[in-house]
Amino acid sequence: MRVDLLTAVSINGLVTMGRGRSSYDLLQYMPPLPPEFWAVKAEIRRRHDAVLIGTNTVLTNDPTMASHGSPDHQVVRATLDRTGRIPRHFRFFDGSVRTLIGVVGTTPPDYLRFLEEQGVEAVRCGENQTDLRLFLEGLEAKGIRSVVCEGGGILNRALLDQGLVGDIHVLMLPVILDGGSVNLFEGPGMPVNLKLEGVERVWEAVVLRYSVA
Repeated sequence: MRVDLLTAVSINGLVTMGRGRSSYDLLQYMPPLPPEFWAVKAEIRRRHDAVLIGTNTVLTNDPTMASHGSPDHQVVRATLDRTGRIPRHFRFFDGSVRTLIGVVGTTPPDYLRFLEEQGVEAVRCGENQTDLRLFLEGLEAKGIRSVVCEGGGILNRALLDQGLVGDIHVLMLPVILDGGSVNLFEGPGMPVNLKLEGVERVWEAVVLRYSVA
């Protein structure tokens, strides 16, 4: 299983306007992002079988992600939700695209029934706490060989700390955000060495690709 990260960040390494804020909020304070910027994100997504986002990202943004698809690329979305925190009216359950959610042995039975009714594939990945390695193995068993993770900072850090990350794609936006906002890699962790694999200017942004050394 290959796992890459893809995140748009400010030049001071932050991903939202503030804690608890949607990443979409930032767009109203910036010039319109041109089609070539979105095309870079779409091209990176198309290299992977599924897009993984964190539970907090789902709760904050209520994304559908169906718009990421194209005639030659079917969207598959995934997240983890061991306690059933995601409200059942959220668009993640709209049935528009294939959806997989990591659960555990103690996940509430009524939530598991709800997932089954909605056609969502539950991936068992632990007994009390979610195990990212087990989750990725479960995805692979369902035919998903590569995943691009689009945040947020907590999930990015967890994947990195467990040695599960291959490449890191950073779309550096021409903006500076409040220093108390969400970091690209949230929380403590040991230093991780990276190797620069590519640099590209797109509009006023810079696309950086690193591999984990």
